[in-house]
Amino acid sequence: MTSSSTNKLSLWSLTALVVGSMIGAGIFSLPATFGRATGGFGAIIAWCIAGGGMLMLAFVFQTLAQRKPDLDSGVFIYAKAGFGDYLGFAAALGFWAGTCIGNVSYFVLIKSTLGAFFPIFGDGNTIPAVLFASVILWGFHILVLRGVKSAAAINTIATIAKILPILIFI
Repeated sequence: MTSSSTNKLSLWSLTALVVGSMIGAGIFSLPATFGRATGGFGAIIAWCIAGGGMLMLAFVFQTLAQRKPDLDSGVFIYAKAGFGDYLGFAAALGFWAGTCIGNVSYFVLIKSTLGAFFPIFGDGNTIPAVLFASVILWGFHILVLRGVKSAAAINTIATIAKILPILIFI
């Protein structure tokens, strides 16, 4: 694989990850929350600010990937390379903790939503909901262990599956 195609793959993977995080983080509930607090115009401004911030973050990681293509161990490796082992570790620990909290909140939200259709999931904090979420989470972990390309392919499919309903709605 050439350096150019690797950069394109990393940029696409990063873009899919950013889009997936934005949609997964509550893109469907944020407009109502912003609308109640600020009105429609305020919600549009908030979306533009959040979208611009996410775009700038994607550009930062694109630039880092182009300038330091040898650093490919995750987002925390940039902190380690720039500021040393301790801050690299702190960045990795913070990223890990944020990911854990994010995954728990995503799965509770998903299971509480499914609880409206399947009472076994309740408010997302029942034993079956936790077990089902654990199976899904471990499934993703196994998928990533199998290789980045297969995980990136699944991430691309998931991103398209998230964007398609939005486009259909619009």
